[in-house]
Amino acid sequence: MFVTLGAMKPDITPTIHSFIIRFVVEEALLAEETQPIYHGAIRHIQSTEELNFHEWHEAVAFMRRFVPLNGIGDEKSQHP
Repeated sequence: MFVTLGAMKPDITPTIHSFIIRFVVEEALLAEETQPIYHGAIRHIQSTEELNFHEWHEAVAFMRRFVPLNGIGDEKSQHP
């Protein structure tokens, strides 16, 4: 008995990109600030390139250098 998996194509090798993301969350400096202050670093494992970021869009732009993230991380796609 043979089972065919339509999604698996033996002639196509997947491309894999891995990232490690570190977040550093700091207490709000002012009592009236409701959102914590953060920064971080993102590393692309395959190339060992690393970027320090202060805003999430910087990390997304870094990932887009390696992976097409169409619509992911865009302000327009996050807010209807």
